[in-house]
Amino acid sequence: MLSTYRPYSNFRAKWLCARAGYPIRMRKTVLITGGAGFIGSHFTEYLLSQYPDYEVRVLDALTYAGRRENLAAVEGDPRFTFIHGDVRDKQTVREAMQGAHYVVHFAAETHVDRSILDPDAFITTDVYGTFVMLETARQVGVERFVHVSTDEVYGAIEQGAFTEESPLRPSSPYAASKAGADLLAQAYARTYGLPVLIVRPSNTFGPRQYPEKLIPFFTVRALHDQPLPLYGDGQQRRDWLYVGDMCGRLTSCCIAGRSARRTISQGATNALI
Repeated sequence: MLSTYRPYSNFRAKWLCARAGYPIRMRKTVLITGGAGFIGSHFTEYLLSQYPDYEVRVLDALTYAGRRENLAAVEGDPRFTFIHGDVRDKQTVREAMQGAHYVVHFAAETHVDRSILDPDAFITTDVYGTFVMLETARQVGVERFVHVSTDEVYGAIEQGAFTEESPLRPSSPYAASKAGADLLAQAYARTYGLPVLIVRPSNTFGPRQYPEKLIPFFTVRALHDQPLPLYGDGQQRRDWLYVGDMCGRLTSCCIAGRSARRTISQGATNALI
């Protein structure tokens, strides 16, 4: 069964924190890049509903997959601020990051097929944009920088599953751009001591996902009785993670501080052919 989330009262949120052994925190500010996108908008909703003492800033360029209406549920929340800007713009990023305690970096070009047709946008956004974010975080000082990557950086595997120690073998410009961003994040952690956490989730699905992605793409085409295109013999298996579960796991290891590792792979063992 797919998990869901709902808003909690201030009292209940504090009671849950105390019961779980977490300290009740003072107000924190979280900067979320790409927060008007599919996963980013869900994470913004989740964070504001679960952490009533937190303020959230969303920095988003509102490209084709980032839409302001994805944030409709939080627009009236006084703890929410939207900033229209690009992660490649140093001045905009610096202004957005001032005073932020945590940075959760979703902003990226993400579609494999688009990366094959136009790799330039992927390199400049995913690699250079991540550099701008990391360098700004180093200069202003943040408590934690969370870089949201992808399991695509591992490439393909014939049997078994990848671990955080698996080598990076990207097979598309998209995967290569994310792998490059991962290595930059690791370098900033080792060279400058920046508190970086890299999260590599598997394929995520759920409401508001852009229709170019596999599940909504196949669903729409099936509803219109159109052919369903497959790569190769169609026997590939991929793991799928519901966006609500993704948000809960991401919060646990990134905000609640329940992981001391620098790199975490997230999957749900929901494999589909």
